[in-house]
Amino acid sequence: MTVNTSGIHPKGHRILIQPDAVEQTTDSGIILSVGVQTDRERLAQLKGTVIEVGNSAWHDQPEPWAQVGDHIIFGKYSGLIYDGAVDVEYRIINDLDIVAVVD
Repeated sequence: MTVNTSGIHPKGHRILIQPDAVEQTTDSGIILSVGVQTDRERLAQLKGTVIEVGNSAWHDQPEPWAQVGDHIIFGKYSGLIYDGAVDVEYRIINDLDIVAVVD
């Protein structure tokens, strides 16, 4: 079970996601600088884990598209990026920005 320790609680149709970490080295083993790494993370975060779901997410759908703990794929530029209480970066996205659930 995924526990929300972020201090962030989505409201309405919003979903709190913890994006997957992006590799810190290239395929050839080159270590990326912090600035490059930050830019890559912000642009490449397409997968993540659902941490918390707002109270009216998917209210207009026959069933929820994902639940807490699911590993998902979401829109590349969707959502707002925030730092949580323990200095972990999270995204708050709209419920319909979830594209798929990953097995």
